[in-house]
Amino acid sequence: MKKTILALLLVLTMLMPMAALAEEHTPVTIEAWIVQTDFSDAWDEQIKPKFEEEYPWITVDAVGLGEANQDFITAKIAAEDTPDLWQVDNVQTYYDAIDNGLLVDLNTLEVSKDIPEAYREAFTHNGKLFGLTQGAAFSVLYLNMQILEEAGWTEAPTNWDEFIQCCADVQEKTGVAPLTLAGDKTTTCWMLYELIIANIVGDQLGLGVYEEQFKAGTFDFTAYPEIAEHLAQVAPYMLTGTGSMTEDDVTAAMTDGAAAMCVAGNWTSNNICSGIEECTGDAKYVKAVLAPFNAAGAPVWISVSPETAFGLSNAPDDPAVVEAREIFFNWIFQPENFKMIQNARGTVPVLSTMTEDQIVLPAAIAEIVPAMGAAPFVSMGFNLWTAEFKDAACTALKDVYGGNKDAATAVAEMTELLKQYNRGE
Repeated sequence: MKKTILALLLVLTMLMPMAALAEEHTPVTIEAWIVQTDFSDAWDEQIKPKFEEEYPWITVDAVGLGEANQDFITAKIAAEDTPDLWQVDNVQTYYDAIDNGLLVDLNTLEVSKDIPEAYREAFTHNGKLFGLTQGAAFSVLYLNMQILEEAGWTEAPTNWDEFIQCCADVQEKTGVAPLTLAGDKTTTCWMLYELIIANIVGDQLGLGVYEEQFKAGTFDFTAYPEIAEHLAQVAPYMLTGTGSMTEDDVTAAMTDGAAAMCVAGNWTSNNICSGIEECTGDAKYVKAVLAPFNAAGAPVWISVSPETAFGLSNAPDDPAVVEAREIFFNWIFQPENFKMIQNARGTVPVLSTMTEDQIVLPAAIAEIVPAMGAAPFVSMGFNLWTAEFKDAACTALKDVYGGNKDAATAVAEMTELLKQYNRGE
């Protein structure tokens, strides 16, 4: 009995400082619009409980989960009801937000110094740092090697001709759709197309030239006939419904064995790799490669970008709420806390304070990180386009993926769209 009483007293003694700390502060609730579906379980089970245990007077609620980013934040801005932490990308919505004082200039926070300068510059607008990126994003081709082996492929294809032949063999010999992607997400809808472009024009133009011409509105897709030819070649091998699929739908398709391969970002690697393993029953069938859209003997070009970043609200509020926002923002970028997001997503972090033992990547992704770091690249589309071009161009691509428009027509349309909407102004 004495031992029980002593143990109880010890627990109460340990809890007293935390309770006293909570009593010193006014209880507040803040909204975090940073949670994505690929780490929502980690949020519920690890991140939120850990933070609220350390700061018991602050309740942090996830908002906007699964909603279209632009629709969600545009409505919130209009209602003057913005969340305390934001997801931010390099589009006009967030440039306007920092210009209008809705976001904090993160240069004022010490934690911002733990992000490499190149990634700070990527989210700097008019001298103001409006977001800290989650990491480095790059394009990947994920493969279910069990299905490929059934089609006669014991190794992943290494160039465009092999890739197309692999698609044909999978379709003919297994009846499984060779390829899919998240057509409902503009980043991945465009990803396949930008990889085709990069591997056709990259070596000829050199690093950075395509991006300059794209932003100026002068890049002519039709000047390179192979772009339309390659798009036309791959479109028939798409899983039915690809144009309307979300990233979760792609994971489900790979888990169900409905597709043999998918083009996706590394940020969904944990889910997709786990799905392939579940489908096949063996991790040995999980494979990831830099998409082999290159000509035989030529280097593989990829697409890269800083990942979606986190921004901090600057909207006027009670001082206790303002303090809580900053506490949580600084907390999430501490390596022992940020690793919960990184480990759940399988992303490649750039937070300089993270140690090697804190970074957990799926084996298939870890295997290609060195090649990714050495590969020539183009910037992902959302770093380049205007909202008007993005919407119209991705609609054209969805029509091609669904068999409702021929590739040559879509490519010609995109050249005109670029002239209209991307003029470097």
